[in-house]
Amino acid sequence: MSTASETVTSDLSRFGFRELKMAADLLAAYCETPPEFLGDGLSVMLNTHSGYVFLTDEDFNVGMMNGDRLEQFHTCFECGAEGFAEELNGHDCR
Repeated sequence: MSTASETVTSDLSRFGFRELKMAADLLAAYCETPPEFLGDGLSVMLNTHSGYVFLTDEDFNVGMMNGDRLEQFHTCFECGAEGFAEELNGHDCR
């Protein structure tokens, strides 16, 4: 059960029309070419603070639209840097 205070939710009643459209685009891209990085326990999620809509699996892998492509979104658990592979190319947490 989700509550109004949750930052991340899969409760579609908390998605606005913009976010529902983003979810539809994610699911369409997923159906067209299911990515190998997403596995079992797949959910559509909304970060209510950032407005990001993304797919996530039971291993916390994240997929987001990067333009018109569904790509893996990465998080560095050491420093908190986030982004797609090309944005984090050469990333070093030192």
